[in-house]
Amino acid sequence: MCQWCISTVISEHLTSGISGDRRQFLKYSSALLASGAATYAASSVAQSNQPIEVIFRNGPIYPIAGDNKRVEALAISGGKIRSLGSVSDVMRTASASTTVVDLQGRTLVPGLIDPHNHTVLSSLFDLLLINAGFAQYKTKADVAAMIKSRVANTPAGQWLVFGFYDNLLQGGDWSLTELDAISKTHPIYIIYVNGHVGAANSLAFSKAGVTENIGPLPGGGFFGRGSNGKLNGMIYNQPALMKVLDHAIAKPTPEVLEKAVIAYANKAAAAGFTALHEPGTVKPEWIEGLAKLSNVLPIRLSASFSSVDVEHSKAFASLGPSHKARVIPNSRFSLYGMKVWSDGSNQAETAWQSKPYLNTNRRGTGGYKSEQMVEICKNAKAAGWTMLAHCQGDAAIEQYLNALEAVYGANPSTGLIRVEHATMARQDQIDRMKHLGYEPSFMTDFIYLYGNAYRDQIFGNPRASFMVPFGAAAKAKLNYTVHSDNPAAGMPLNPMRHVEIQLMRRCIVDNSIIGADQRVDIHHAMRAISMHAARQIGLGDSLGTLEVGKDADLTLLDGDPFTTSPDKVGAIKASQTWVAGKKMYG
Repeated sequence: MCQWCISTVISEHLTSGISGDRRQFLKYSSALLASGAATYAASSVAQSNQPIEVIFRNGPIYPIAGDNKRVEALAISGGKIRSLGSVSDVMRTASASTTVVDLQGRTLVPGLIDPHNHTVLSSLFDLLLINAGFAQYKTKADVAAMIKSRVANTPAGQWLVFGFYDNLLQGGDWSLTELDAISKTHPIYIIYVNGHVGAANSLAFSKAGVTENIGPLPGGGFFGRGSNGKLNGMIYNQPALMKVLDHAIAKPTPEVLEKAVIAYANKAAAAGFTALHEPGTVKPEWIEGLAKLSNVLPIRLSASFSSVDVEHSKAFASLGPSHKARVIPNSRFSLYGMKVWSDGSNQAETAWQSKPYLNTNRRGTGGYKSEQMVEICKNAKAAGWTMLAHCQGDAAIEQYLNALEAVYGANPSTGLIRVEHATMARQDQIDRMKHLGYEPSFMTDFIYLYGNAYRDQIFGNPRASFMVPFGAAAKAKLNYTVHSDNPAAGMPLNPMRHVEIQLMRRCIVDNSIIGADQRVDIHHAMRAISMHAARQIGLGDSLGTLEVGKDADLTLLDGDPFTTSPDKVGAIKASQTWVAGKKMYG
């Protein structure tokens, strides 16, 4: 997700919501330091003497560890997995009070995890923006019809703000002329799904104070112009996008925001997720509210700080060692790592590449100079955190790896280091990650939605065939994860779609296969959303596999991904989800 979403949208619309004031934050963080160690010690004591509460049987159960052999039954109590194996062995542990869940052929796997999901931001966008995305409207004409319907049912003068529009998939950019033709009495603003581009009509520009004599804005924002030199309706980069958004959206109340997060978490649970990690878009002063809220959510929440909050993050470093998640006491909320944004978007051709984009001399740009990236890594390490970074282009990945190696070295004891997206990673960079002990987290929907555009418009072959290189990582024995990056793709939550994309690498626009040699098998694909995802958020000791003593986070699927045809895996639905031994959905 783009830096704009982090530094502006959330700060403007959330700081007065879930968060408390500065004094409350300091008071709360001090209390955490005093109580954290005792709470952690108490919660880690095994309660093996508790009677078995639930036994699952009569369906395939996959521990997703070692050789991935199936077991016949699994028992839980006290929020933990107590035994697994044959039906006869596990049933011997049952008592008169034990509930036996008949899977009826359904498949039981470890709770599925999205290690890169901007949970609060997604909740906020669901609340504030009218969805004009590809998942609901396949063409620009469909979007236009929807906007006209909204205009007809909205009082004149009221803002209409749309999100998730995809210029690559839905039919190109919007112009001032097109939007004015839809309405001159309603300010209309459309934010593209890539987070770097938008469009507006004349009334929106007028209300936002955007006039013909406006020039470039500090920070790189600017407004598009036609061949006649006049504004053409297009808006580029964070400062310009925010200039319009500040006028378009009113701040929601804290109560409404909490309801939005709960609604989003319910969607995640219904999709089959038991945990989401929000990378870099959680402010330190929000921790108290989110930790409290996590106890009423059907999923676990996890987050990493932004590198701009390095000083405030130090208040939480004493909650535990950096190579594990820092679990906030008395909550299902944990912290792991510090994130930085190294470049932009491949779709917007702002991601930093070592070679030019197709048929251009543009290579995109990095967010920092090399010495600045080194300093960011030094500050994160000194504050007690491991690192993760948004890196789309190979040049951005190279700069980040150079900085990491200089500061953290290989296989650092400070914790697992992540490379977010790694979309255009080269083979030598995959090999280097393996050597250094760092791991990538890939966004699968880049293949699913934009594979043909990467091939035909943005990179050409063979570069596009190596995009999002699951296969290269698997061949190098480099562990990796996959993620949604919601709300960046604007797609419905569905972990099994991410699995199918790894198996098929099919672009839905033209049904073409993008880099067939980068496909992986079902074992790699499922580990990427379970075992490895848990490790990448510092919870590998307690989540990600079905093992005795681990937390009983479970996902029940209505089909078996290990035996289903690869091109049908994405259609498998979640039947139930359990978190800490309690059924949350189903």
